[in-house]
Amino acid sequence: MKNKICPNCGVILDNGLVICPLCKSSPGKDHNEKSEVYPSDILKLSEKKSRIYTWELSAIIAFSANLICIIVDMVILKGLSWSLYAVTAITGLWLFITSFAFFLKRPAMLGISLAITTLVMLIIFDLLSPPVVWFFGIGLPISLSFWILFAIFLFILRRIKTKGFNVLAIVFVELSALCIVIDIFIDMVLKENINIDWSAITAATLVPVAGVLFFIHYRMKRGKDLGSFFHV
Repeated sequence: MKNKICPNCGVILDNGLVICPLCKSSPGKDHNEKSEVYPSDILKLSEKKSRIYTWELSAIIAFSANLICIIVDMVILKGLSWSLYAVTAITGLWLFITSFAFFLKRPAMLGISLAITTLVMLIIFDLLSPPVVWFFGIGLPISLSFWILFAIFLFILRRIKTKGFNVLAIVFVELSALCIVIDIFIDMVLKENINIDWSAITAATLVPVAGVLFFIHYRMKRGKDLGSFFHV
């Protein structure tokens, strides 16, 4: 007598078995119908809500940390001083987590929310130590430059077909550009004249490395991704 095969999971059943010992389904029933709830269903359900649970947990942790900082500051220094910086940083970190929790599959909204959160944090830090000096001269332009370069990186990343050493090369090129931007704005505020020095050294180091990576990707490896290069 030929043994039955479970249509749900493919396990060969011994003679006399009417229920699969693995998935608990009956070979005589439609395998699309499920009469029981299995642990795998609970795991699948938790995966869908894991980001929400993480966000809720992060909210509790952030609120507790802020409360502790405020209480310690008021007890020791009889007022609010350093705790304001801590609360700003912790709240900003929680807003970052919030952005990833709700906008992970919407890159445009994710980038905008992260950029706004960063700018708000920086201006609050500057307001906590008046007068407002470095935000508009250094913090704002450097932050905007970073997020613009990051948006360009994501745009290029979605356009290229094979992702390998070319991605690392793009990162090195954009890091070089960001270093030059940082050097320029710092010189404009602190020295009142632009003198590109350390950023030029950084760019002179990273750009040739990026060129080598581009050559390896497009000439030697013919556009292979990193997984195939490392035999993963």
